[in-house]
Amino acid sequence: MFMKMGIIVEKLAIYGGKPVRKTPLPPMFPGALFIGEEEKKELLEVLESKSLFRYYGPKLLNKTKTFEEKFSQYIGVKYTLGVTSGTAALITSLASIGVGPGDEVIVPAYCWIMDPMAVLFLRAIPIIAEIDKTLTLDPKDVENKITDRTKAIIAVHMRGFQCDMNALMKIAEKYDLALIEDVAQACGGTYKGAKLGSIGDVGAFSFQLNKVITAGEGGAVTTNDEDIYKRAAVFHDAPFYARFNIEPYPGINFRMSELTSAVLLAQLRKIDTIIERMRENKKKLLRELSKIDGIELHTPVDPEGELGLAIILFFDSFGKAKFFAKALNAENVGAWHLFDPERRDLHVYYHWDVLMRRITLTPEGCPFTCPYYGKRIRYSGDMCSKSLEILGRAVNIDVNPLLSEEDIESIVEAVEKVMNVIENT
Repeated sequence: MFMKMGIIVEKLAIYGGKPVRKTPLPPMFPGALFIGEEEKKELLEVLESKSLFRYYGPKLLNKTKTFEEKFSQYIGVKYTLGVTSGTAALITSLASIGVGPGDEVIVPAYCWIMDPMAVLFLRAIPIIAEIDKTLTLDPKDVENKITDRTKAIIAVHMRGFQCDMNALMKIAEKYDLALIEDVAQACGGTYKGAKLGSIGDVGAFSFQLNKVITAGEGGAVTTNDEDIYKRAAVFHDAPFYARFNIEPYPGINFRMSELTSAVLLAQLRKIDTIIERMRENKKKLLRELSKIDGIELHTPVDPEGELGLAIILFFDSFGKAKFFAKALNAENVGAWHLFDPERRDLHVYYHWDVLMRRITLTPEGCPFTCPYYGKRIRYSGDMCSKSLEILGRAVNIDVNPLLSEEDIESIVEAVEKVMNVIENT
């Protein structure tokens, strides 16, 4: 595509030229990069207590209860429930608002694979809606996908970018639907001043290794609704109903351990520092990148409240976006194309047909038939053409909280170098 430019093209590392950076940028594990003595101290206290289970032991320290209380204060909700993973948080959140067999749950075309999988775990049906240029749910398409079977909407704050929560809340209220926030990639972000995870009916968080704060694994469910909290608590620990003196409720064991909570307590004390550094680094990058011709920068719904963990660049064609990502990686500046059918990963914005066939054992080319009310739904790899068009022109550059001034300068230099070739071809 770009070989016609001769000597200019040959300067690119992808064609054998000298890369801008000798080594790759620091790995993007925000919370993990800040693990230190505080986490060790919290962990040792639990180990020395010999009480690793959250409810009892020889000398229970109640780290999980303390984490839940402090996380509630940080997010601005009445209740937090610690669970074993982000997936557990999603499943528990869906169960807590009564999602069950045959219900429809709207999920975005750009999301993590566990959003639709959590829906399917409860024998409900994921209905895929388009995203818009915010990279989150398109409220107009959400409303178009609502039927008399719709039970809930999952608003996924992908890459730390907020969904248009006001629009989605109006839709949820209009049709009497539950609104779940998937905050796995956006812990600590805000929307119009309110913490993400405190706006919808229930929030689902992940503390897996590459999240803003981490314990290697873990999750949390947040809500302001006491009934939702009770149902979530019983679902995550089936015998829990006795604590609330309520009827038994089918559940599963998703209890958070004292070890996980110990690490998260230390991490929670660092979250604002991590976010502040990412936001500051992103501001510096945006200031310089906005001066480069040919680049369209993604604009979040609420720029002040987004996390700053990624910069998204839009190009006017799939080919340019794909080339840019490959060329930038050759310069040792990590970047990835948000949609490339040649790259198989677990973001579910294509191969819906493959995913659903494997889960439901439906033959290729046949529509999936819901066994609970006979509705036939056809999933296809190109069913969300608008989303694929947006993602196909988008490239992600992570914004590490530990970037140095030299790192930032090298990112800008690499982008300028590659864009010079793209713009002059």
